Amino acid sequence: MKLSYLAATACLALSLSACGDDSPSAPTTSSDSNQPQSSAAAETSSTSQDSQTGSSDSATQNPTESSSSVALQPESSAATPVDPYAVGTDVDEPSYKTTCTVKPLETGNGDAVYCDTTYAGPIFYDTDESAYDPTAADFGSTFVSINKVFASLKADDKVVFVLRHADRQASSGRTSHLTDVGIYQARSVGEKIASAEGAYYAHSEYVRTRETLENIAVGRGETEFVHDAYPILNGSWYIKDNAKYDEYKSQGTDMNYMVTTGWAYNGEYADAFYDLDERTKQFVDDFLVGVISKKSRISVVCSHDQFLVPLVISISNRKIGLRYFEDRHWINYLAGIAVVIGADGKQTLVPVKGLNSGTN
Repeated sequence: MKLSYLAATACLALSLSACGDDSPSAPTTSSDSNQPQSSAAAETSSTSQDSQTGSSDSATQNPTESSSSVALQPESSAATPVDPYAVGTDVDEPSYKTTCTVKPLETGNGDAVYCDTTYAGPIFYDTDESAYDPTAADFGSTFVSINKVFASLKADDKVVFVLRHADRQASSGRTSHLTDVGIYQARSVGEKIASAEGAYYAHSEYVRTRETLENIAVGRGETEFVHDAYPILNGSWYIKDNAKYDEYKSQGTDMNYMVTTGWAYNGEYADAFYDLDERTKQFVDDFLVGVISKKSRISVVCSHDQFLVPLVISISNRKIGLRYFEDRHWINYLAGIAVVIGADGKQTLVPVKGLNSGTN
């Protein structure tokens, strides 16, 4: 689908509020200033409408090649396809209202966002000036700045970035919007991967993931937004037994974080999940490489934290620092992975960060 942006793109007039959560409580905010005065909360539920059924393990048909044709005011669409790699139901359009501005912070490396003259929050930028060598970098323990990975691409490389959405409002429902800060977080990431070449965008069936990609596209300087919604990105790709998962996460405060990381690192609660590495390989090979990379040389995919945490843990061989059960570290906004596909088909998988840190 191609949607032309208006000449003057405006941002949401939304109040900045702490991130809410479908779980008993959200993780506590760490000293990492990259999380703008709110905690990074897990937001996707394990309800039946979001879960991937057992059919996702069976042989799948080729996905629909054409992009969906949802207009600015999308019409109601059919039920979610059974094929886990097929295009799904698009989401409501954002309601843009006022123009926000950014100014350099008086202290710290970053910008302050003002909307209607009201201070909305900060965006801190990465200060890591170390070089990135895709043949020698320690992918297993460090989030690499997204701009470094982008700059390292060869002319015949393809890349698929898979990122968590930007800072959102308190609600974790499907219609929750980005905050004003989240809008500019996403635009700052777009600026880091800007080029004259257009990109393809894939998101979950949630408003905030689409808004994140719309604003990344704005930051890249694109005048068209070519995108599709995919049910596979709704968040529960790794969950095999929703009832068992719900049972575990209801056993105490922050148990959704405990369960997800305890399983991904230590194999606990395994009866609620698929095999981590097999499921990751299936997602990367069949969806990211088999579907998304065929759309464009540059693609950006947006999903949710409960999806991104096990994905990053798996591709980093469990070396990345997302051990919530030990130190309360959780994935930050606009962090995730990059899949670089060489002309020979070789894949390089790298944990990436769009802001100054990959964790909160």
